[in-house]
Amino acid sequence: MRFAITILLALLVATVAFAGEKGKLAEPPVPTTRALDCSNAIAINCGDVVTGNTYTNPNVVEYYSCVGWQETGGEVVYELTLEGPDCYIVTAALSNVTGDPDVFVLGSCDENDCIAYGNLTATTNCLEPGTYYIVVDGYYGNPDCDYTLTVDCEVCACPEEPCCPSVYVCDVVDFNVDDGGFYTEDCGGVGSCFWEWGQPLFDPGSAYGPIPDLACDDVPVTNLLATDLDAFYANCGERAIIGPFDITASCWCMELCHYYDTEFSYDGGNVKVSADGGATWNIVHPARGYDDDAAYSGNPCVALEPIFSGHAIAQGGAFVRDCFDLSNYVGQSILVAFDFGADGSIFYPGWYIKWVKIGSDEFSPVEDATWGGIKAMYR
Repeated sequence: MRFAITILLALLVATVAFAGEKGKLAEPPVPTTRALDCSNAIAINCGDVVTGNTYTNPNVVEYYSCVGWQETGGEVVYELTLEGPDCYIVTAALSNVTGDPDVFVLGSCDENDCIAYGNLTATTNCLEPGTYYIVVDGYYGNPDCDYTLTVDCEVCACPEEPCCPSVYVCDVVDFNVDDGGFYTEDCGGVGSCFWEWGQPLFDPGSAYGPIPDLACDDVPVTNLLATDLDAFYANCGERAIIGPFDITASCWCMELCHYYDTEFSYDGGNVKVSADGGATWNIVHPARGYDDDAAYSGNPCVALEPIFSGHAIAQGGAFVRDCFDLSNYVGQSILVAFDFGADGSIFYPGWYIKWVKIGSDEFSPVEDATWGGIKAMYR
C-alpha cells in the first residue's frame, strides 16, 4: 500500500511539473530562430472580425520570445498593415474559443520579435506605421482551436524620436571604470539577487545565450552593475541607486546602456527617479516603452509596474540603448534607481547595466572633466 501511494504521489508531482502554469515551465525553453512561415499570411485590417481554426495548419513555431510556455498547435498568421501618418495601439482579441488558443502580435515575421501576447487578448504600445503580424497558436495540450479574432486600433500620439545619443554629455557613470558610488536599499524583496559591481564571473548557460562581450557602440565589457555576477537571480528584490545628478536645460536626457534576460512579465526591473533625496520615487519611461505594462502582482519591488522583461533583447545577443526624457526635472537634483524583482519560480541571468549618461541634443562647451568622462566610455 505504501509503495502504491508513493508511486501515485510521484506521478502527480511529475504531471504538475510537466504541465505547470503558463509561464512556469520547470526549464527555460530553447528559442527558435526565425522559423515562422508568413508566406500564406492572411491580410487583416483594423476593425476586422474573422473566424478561424488551427486544425490543419502546420505546427512550425513552439516558443515565442515574450513567453516561457510551449505552443504546440498550428499557427494561423495574419498580416496587419498600419497606414500612416497616424500611429495606433492595436488590440487583438479572441472570443468564441474552443481548446486553449493564445494570440501574439509580432513586430515582423519572426517569433523572436514578439511585442504583445495574451491568452485571449494582446494589446500593444503605440505602434508606428508599418507591417505587423498577428498569430493565433494553440497552447500545449490543446492544439486544436476554433476562435473569432477581432482587431481594434486606437489612434495614439506617435512616439517621439529618442533624445540620445546625446551631442552634449554632462554626466557619465561608466561601470567599466568604477562602481559609480552606487548603493542599495530594500524595496520589499526577499532572498538574493543583490545588486553588485564587477566583472561577470560565469557563463550563465541560458538558452538565450551568454552575456555579450560588447556593449553599446561596441565598447568591450569589463565591469558591470548587475543583479548577480556569478549566478542566476533567485526569489528576490532590491534597489540600486546612483546620483545625485543636476538636471538642467542642457542636461535632461538620460541614456541607459543595458542587457537583460528574465522570465517575461514575472521577473524584471524598471527605472525610477527621486527629486527629494530618496523619500519618494517615480517611474520614468524609456522612449520605446517598457516590455511589459504590468509585472506579476507577486513580484517584489515592481509589482504591477511596467518593466524591462523577457528575452526579446537577449535574442539579438547585444546590449540595448534606452533613452529617458527627464525634462520635467529641470532645475532639480535627482537620484536614479534601478528596481528589480523576481517571483522565484524560473531563474535567468538577470539585468546588467553598462553605463548611464545624462546630456541633451544641444551642443554646449564641454569642460575638461566632462571630456574625461566621455573618453572613459570608450576604454
